Amino acid sequence: MPSRIKYLPEYLLLYLFTRIIYILPFNFSVKIGRALGRLVYRLDKRHRRIALENIASTLGLNGPEAEKIVLSVFENLGMVLAEFIKIPTIDKSFLDKRVSVEGFENYLKAKSEGKGVLMLGAHLGNWELLGATLLLKMGEVASVVYMKTKNPYVDRFIDSIRKSYGIKTIPHHNAMKPVLTALRRGEAVGVLLDQHGGQKEAIKVTFIGRPAATSIGFAIMALRTGAPVVPMFMVREGDGRFRFIYEKPIYLEKSGDLEKDIRDGTIIFNKVIEDYVRRYPEQWFWVHRRWKE
Repeated sequence: MPSRIKYLPEYLLLYLFTRIIYILPFNFSVKIGRALGRLVYRLDKRHRRIALENIASTLGLNGPEAEKIVLSVFENLGMVLAEFIKIPTIDKSFLDKRVSVEGFENYLKAKSEGKGVLMLGAHLGNWELLGATLLLKMGEVASVVYMKTKNPYVDRFIDSIRKSYGIKTIPHHNAMKPVLTALRRGEAVGVLLDQHGGQKEAIKVTFIGRPAATSIGFAIMALRTGAPVVPMFMVREGDGRFRFIYEKPIYLEKSGDLEKDIRDGTIIFNKVIEDYVRRYPEQWFWVHRRWKE
């Protein structure tokens, strides 16, 4: 119990911010979130430096051009936080007005095969709103694999909002069994594959021009089940609107060499995410140490 006390101040600040945002109109809440992002950009020198280093080493950008992207990244994260807090207040009619959908036929094609659907995503645009849209607007059933945060109070708060609109949550550790169960039921399971994969269950493959440790679990799931992989992204379009993009299904091929198949699949997944990061650099999570030696 004493070890948890140190997490209370962080949670209480989040709780206070949540209560304020929750009672305000949606658009005004998002403006506050954006302003918060700008403030954190000024104060959080560590993550600002990480983002600038990442952008310089991958996109080759420095100076004002890189600074502009990083400021937009912080603004986007602030807006994501505000929008996430407001998710329990939105419904299908709200999403119908705010979110345009592109390529839903790709998802339906994958779903029709009866093996479930593996959804490939990234911390780009508003990834939290993606799940809410899939359930509330499109009427689908889905689970998401997630990494628990260190703060148990914040983790419980995040989980409660996700579950408020019906999505099922699967902790990252020991995720294989519940994922396979969901796929057997013909459901969709989402994974955000754009963060550092650690040392044990990851391989280094190229991501935006640099070797990056990437989790192999997603490729193993796809190979083991034969489930199609549908990349999905919720891109911010400005003026409070979004575009929900379903890419064409990816089918991993088996060569008889499992190690090679896992590597090939992971390379494919990284390339899909990379294409979106290059297209929308101001909306990706550059503040994370994606590339570790």
